Amino acid sequence: MRRGVLILCAGMLAMSTSLAACATVDAPGQGAHAPAVADNPDPLEAVNRPIFHLNMGFWDYVLHPVTEGYRTVTPKAFREGVSNVFNNAGTPYIFINDFLQGRGREGMEDLSRFLVNSIFGLGGLFDVANKLDLPPHDNGFGVTLGVWGVPQGPYLVLPFYGPSSLRNLPGIAMSIFTGPAYYITSTPAQYALSGMGVIDTGYTERDNIRMVQEAVNPYVFMRNAWEQHEQYLINGGEVSKSQLLEGLGPLPEPATAPAASGANTAPATPAPAQGRPNP
Repeated sequence: MRRGVLILCAGMLAMSTSLAACATVDAPGQGAHAPAVADNPDPLEAVNRPIFHLNMGFWDYVLHPVTEGYRTVTPKAFREGVSNVFNNAGTPYIFINDFLQGRGREGMEDLSRFLVNSIFGLGGLFDVANKLDLPPHDNGFGVTLGVWGVPQGPYLVLPFYGPSSLRNLPGIAMSIFTGPAYYITSTPAQYALSGMGVIDTGYTERDNIRMVQEAVNPYVFMRNAWEQHEQYLINGGEVSKSQLLEGLGPLPEPATAPAASGANTAPATPAPAQGRPNP
């Protein structure tokens, strides 16, 4: 499996090079390091949309039924313990990027969180750090590159993975190398751990996926939400989280009856925007 990981990383590097060429070859008058054309924020949409629908189909017909079965046959305490273990296993990837970004306070909090949960939480089975006021953070190598000024590049939708960008491709490889599955010598155990991780991700993200599917324009909603959240992390929380709701698209205006002649009329109350449910 390690050889497969190396092949995957090499493939992502080759793909990033080719996609960068595709994104810049038809941009006359702009330098090689200029941002994407302002009137075309999604130059790879023709490729991204079919992959997006493929991922939604995979969720509807494969992962969602498996996730529902998992939720049916396992107690809640078991599912929470599994999620805690996977969250703890992913914490080194987070605090490494905290320190790479020069955010020492967040790095020490995430490092302390990892050590506390690993030692006193039985490998992360119990989230002891949360009771000690050590909140989890979200981070990645794409955010690190963004902090140091690397442009996002074209938005990407990866098969069976989801939203990403050219800048985030190296982070996928980094997350593999910092994850525990890569260092397990037993191939069946690696596949079992990876499969359980996919099921746990489907379980923890099911409400977010449903929110995307119920949006007026699911593809645009996911793209805008992902890009706004990425920018939120890069700016250290300076971007309003309400911007994550961008991309829902205009809601249809409510039909109004013709006003009687000479009657006072009030402006129609706009329909409320769809909110983000608790995960």
